[in-house]
Amino acid sequence: MRKIFLDLAVIVFLIMMTPSAINAQLLKTNELYPNTNMIKGKYYSGTGGGRYWSLEYVDSLGRIISKESYHKKQLMSRNKIVYDANNNKIFDIQTFDFNNPDRIDTNRFEYKYADNRIIYQFRKLSENDSTVMKMIENQGDTLLTYQEQAFYYRPKTNKTDVYETVYTLKYKDGLLISREEFDKEQNSTEIKKYEYFENGRLKRRLIERIPELEEKSVYVGGPGSDDEFYEYKLDSEGRIKVFYRIINEKKFKIAEYSYE
Repeated sequence: MRKIFLDLAVIVFLIMMTPSAINAQLLKTNELYPNTNMIKGKYYSGTGGGRYWSLEYVDSLGRIISKESYHKKQLMSRNKIVYDANNNKIFDIQTFDFNNPDRIDTNRFEYKYADNRIIYQFRKLSENDSTVMKMIENQGDTLLTYQEQAFYYRPKTNKTDVYETVYTLKYKDGLLISREEFDKEQNSTEIKKYEYFENGRLKRRLIERIPELEEKSVYVGGPGSDDEFYEYKLDSEGRIKVFYRIINEKKFKIAEYSYE
């Protein structure tokens, strides 16, 4: 993978997606779950499944501090999360990986804030790899521009490759309605447009690409499309119980959640 997005929720299918991943935001304070000790998720391919599931443990402030993912009864991964005073994670530590049981991976984050908004984020991926995201323009909190630089060290050449992406975000009534992503290396632009329900939950995500792809995008792991609609069942506290994806007027169940 050429680059890593820093908490850019893009509504692609992640088999272990969490409820907070359904919000279309950039560098956003993580969602809180008050009056919750644990979240259990069950995930589907759209045509069946349910063999993948997760447990997320919540602290007294409503922050997810530990995540475990399973396939059937087999633990696949475990992560510990540490936050700053603004509820943004400063450490995301993978303490167990089924494919690399003796390896511990740590992502470290640093931030700078202005008016309660993140204007700079540094992410340490490994000893030699990192990413930097910084705000370079703000037009009245309705049009924001961020620059991302990803640094990857190549041992074979003893050089560090640098990749640059510019994000232009348009907001209306406090909701992100358009996210334009310019890949400097590829000289290409991807535009994601968002529509919402009255309660602020995401209703639709539409992708446009410039130039257009010669071949149609292929989505793996579950049903997906450049034009997707979403539907939810909520509990009495407004938390997601069931999440659906709608493609070409066909509805697929993607995930179920229960809360303790």
